[in-house]
Amino acid sequence: MARISSTLSNYKLQTGDPMKLSSVLRSACALTAVALISASCGSSGESDSAPATPQTGALAGICPEKVVVQTDWFPQSEHGGVYELLGADASSSKDTGATVGTLTVQGVDQGVQLEIRAGGPFLQTPVVTAMYSDDAITLGYVGTDVAITRFVDAPTIAVFNALNINPQVVLWDGAKHPTALTLADAAKEVKSIYVYGDPAWTRYFVAQGILSKDQIDSNYKGNLLLATEDAAHQGFATSEPYKYANLETGAVNVAYTLIHDLGWNSYPQNLALRADKLEELRPCLELLVPMLQQAQLDYLASPDRANAIIKAAVVAYDSWWTQSDGDLANGVEQMLSLNIIGNGDTPTFGDLEETRVNDFIGKATPVLREQGLEIADITASDIVNNDFLNPDITFAG
Repeated sequence: MARISSTLSNYKLQTGDPMKLSSVLRSACALTAVALISASCGSSGESDSAPATPQTGALAGICPEKVVVQTDWFPQSEHGGVYELLGADASSSKDTGATVGTLTVQGVDQGVQLEIRAGGPFLQTPVVTAMYSDDAITLGYVGTDVAITRFVDAPTIAVFNALNINPQVVLWDGAKHPTALTLADAAKEVKSIYVYGDPAWTRYFVAQGILSKDQIDSNYKGNLLLATEDAAHQGFATSEPYKYANLETGAVNVAYTLIHDLGWNSYPQNLALRADKLEELRPCLELLVPMLQQAQLDYLASPDRANAIIKAAVVAYDSWWTQSDGDLANGVEQMLSLNIIGNGDTPTFGDLEETRVNDFIGKATPVLREQGLEIADITASDIVNNDFLNPDITFAG
């Protein structure tokens, strides 16, 4: 059954204090993550979720001089763990659409640079296409569904799962459509459903009879169009509901469904590399991937520093995309409250469970083939690799 939620800011609007809930939840989340990390430093815990004290220059001569991460959207809280690895010298450029600085772990210089590139409309090309056209890219954000659809021409291997549940949603105006309790209901009442490009999940929903092909408009650019148009559009549970609830022109009380809850349960935001680079980057990944695991936990424990870097990047890029302090704090809250970040069925934080991946491959492959896509016969081991994860790094919840 689909999960339908009215805007997460109902409480904020009722209390008249849009940041009160934010402060309470953020403090609770920070305390949880700090307790996790602190407890793991002892010698008697069942799991050791914090690595040893970071060593200066650990990646020098092992990883590329500049580790380049291609993200899938503009800077936002979902990318917080990667931004957590940037040092105090981080700077952003509108010309390059990138933020560059020293790669650090808990403030310790690891001997290489880190470049985080904006994606989505800023990139104007799929992440996997960019990875294969620019050899400088070390890792890119590649969802399981994308890995399947691009395996024939551009195979990738995911090595870290930053988000256990996809925060992507389809939203509509709940006040205008009060009886629309599911996405299928909403689709019968709105003319257009706007998405960015041609995401595989829309093909799945068409095949399932949830959406009709002729109402899907692939020209969505990320704007808050429900303020002016009676439609539905893709977005993130971590972002748009909060933005709509706090519009200067008046709140829009949205309803939404997580695409995960409608069966499209791919891992949404995996850090992946080109398959042909696996052996070349293996020594680097053995050190870098556990850093990615820990950085995500560090971000949850204390997101303010990384959020300031994210916000500065958004300002520097000077586009229609904006991120306020409230947007970023809300993103962290929702990732936790909706279980978007979590361990999954194993205690290892960030792993890609092969049972789930294989189940998704079995579900997605026939649908995608029916849509005319060339889909290879693959299994989870062709597109994921958990070898580089530290199994002792876990998330307490």
